[in-house]
Amino acid sequence: MSGKQNLELKKTLTPFNLWVIGVGIVISGNYFGWNFGLSTSGYVGMLIAVGVMAVMYTFMAFGISELSTALPFAGGPYSFARRAMGPFVGFITGVGVVLQYVIAAPVVAIGIGAYINFLFPTVNPIVSAAVMYVFFMVIHIIGVKEYARLEAILVFIALALLVLMYFVGLPQIRVENLFGGEGEAMIPGGIKGIWAALPFAMWLFLAIEMLPMLSEETRDAKKDMPKGILSGMFTLVILSVLTTTVAIGLSGFNQLSTAEDPLPAAIAAAYGNTYWLAQLLASIGLVGLIASFSGVILAYSRQVFSLSRAGYLPAVFSKLHPTRRTPYMAIIIPGFIGLILVATFNPDDLILIATFGALISYISMNLSLIILRRKEPNLARPYRAPLFPFMPIVSMVLACIALFASFFANLPFFFISITVFAVAIIYYFVWARHNINTDAPEEQFSHVEELEIPVPAPELGKEIVR
Repeated sequence: MSGKQNLELKKTLTPFNLWVIGVGIVISGNYFGWNFGLSTSGYVGMLIAVGVMAVMYTFMAFGISELSTALPFAGGPYSFARRAMGPFVGFITGVGVVLQYVIAAPVVAIGIGAYINFLFPTVNPIVSAAVMYVFFMVIHIIGVKEYARLEAILVFIALALLVLMYFVGLPQIRVENLFGGEGEAMIPGGIKGIWAALPFAMWLFLAIEMLPMLSEETRDAKKDMPKGILSGMFTLVILSVLTTTVAIGLSGFNQLSTAEDPLPAAIAAAYGNTYWLAQLLASIGLVGLIASFSGVILAYSRQVFSLSRAGYLPAVFSKLHPTRRTPYMAIIIPGFIGLILVATFNPDDLILIATFGALISYISMNLSLIILRRKEPNLARPYRAPLFPFMPIVSMVLACIALFASFFANLPFFFISITVFAVAIIYYFVWARHNINTDAPEEQFSHVEELEIPVPAPELGKEIVR
């Protein structure tokens, strides 16, 4: 890219917007995905897996709250690792984030198709997914503020429907569904079953960590990012326990373990397929999946945009719409890749790849927090994570444990994930490292550190020369 181009994203988001986006991007995990781990874990094993992942995410949420105020860039995880450990680790972290969200989008799209097919059996799920992709790519090109307004409506409907399910379902929970009947194992797969369930338990929290990628679009990132991240995380912890308990308590784990529409299936098991709440969950329940789907598109577009702006990816991905100031090519191209994945892979396999990429970035972000505290103690930190270094160390250890859970769940896809990163490493040394744009905000800030020039928290908004 030559000439002078303003690559500044528009600042519009408030703490409420961040909470809405944070809860919205994850909430589909309550409606679809988490249940695929039940065949080996049962309720008790899944609850343990959810608890372990809740600790990992909550501890990480405190850490990224600090990092997002010290380094408020659209790169988020990539920019944290770039500052702490250099361009190579920054790039690999960014690859993990891109892999996570580009793969997560078709997983959620498949869930949307399944819910629509439950209501209208003649509608092809792939067609439904394609319509959703096109619609929300257009919304995101129009602007993040417009998206945030729509997301608020979707999230409150999805939350209200979950609360309704809790009230209707809690009185009908059967203890034997939760803890197993006579002759049934409480945790079918034992410790290995719990371990194999970790990637699916992650689905109840996965993507809350995308909020730092909105730092450049937040009105006051230094104050607002911690509020949005932590309030969203605490909301998700409460939802995760209630959703798994009510759904499994109504139908048992055997039936739910293969359901692509687990919440309507759970209600139908207790009340029948024609019960009004089963139909409501299958119809309005789509709102939760749509809320997450739209948030995932936002996440992958911001990480792809920032990596392109810094030169790690081709410059086409950092093109901004001339009037809307949105990264339209970073929205469109990964979207078409996702559509191909919708038509070719099963969602439970794709979940393993998405969570593998996510865990690579989690390990890197926790490590970045630890390194930057020691390497740059005077870096301006408007918010400081508590219980340092206990929280990031525990979160990082749990991420390492979860990283190899897919080995037990599906060995071929474990090696597919490793292969993706191997190809990314070759690409970095052959092409990306020779094309780094030192004028990108994350690169400029890191070069200031390398020259040992003390600076306050970064100021954004300058024009970048590419």
